[in-house]
Amino acid sequence: MKKILWDWVGIIGGIAAVLAGAFVVIKAGGPQSIYIAIAMIVIFGSLGLIIYRFIWKPKFNIRRLQKSGIPAKAKVLEVRDTGIAINNNPQVKLVMEIKNNLGQVYTTTCKTIVSRRNPGYFKPGMEVLIKIDPKNKENVIIEDSRKS
Repeated sequence: MKKILWDWVGIIGGIAAVLAGAFVVIKAGGPQSIYIAIAMIVIFGSLGLIIYRFIWKPKFNIRRLQKSGIPAKAKVLEVRDTGIAINNNPQVKLVMEIKNNLGQVYTTTCKTIVSRRNPGYFKPGMEVLIKIDPKNKENVIIEDSRKS
């Protein structure tokens, strides 16, 4: 809970800083200052939205699914390298076949980080533990703690 709180403190603090900066520019500047303030809000607001979309939103999704996701098993059909590494640990995209608790079988994908010491951990045919989003069955995370 503390991590989520500090994430939101950062987000709200960033928004407040941009608005405060725009206010100072308007108060201290001349007749053109409104355009500078608008440009600041657009530029830093866009940057904030990009950071939220690619950093915080996936992080919040993972935390939410860890708490409220439906546990299930999935069979790995295919493992693809995404070409992305985080702290020298490669990210892989898994194509998985999922059989939910209603007996429905479907295919979905999931990206996950694997240890650089064991980059071939996931192999086609293996079963992994996952959590499924109750609102969107395509949204899944890997729950198998042995991969790290």
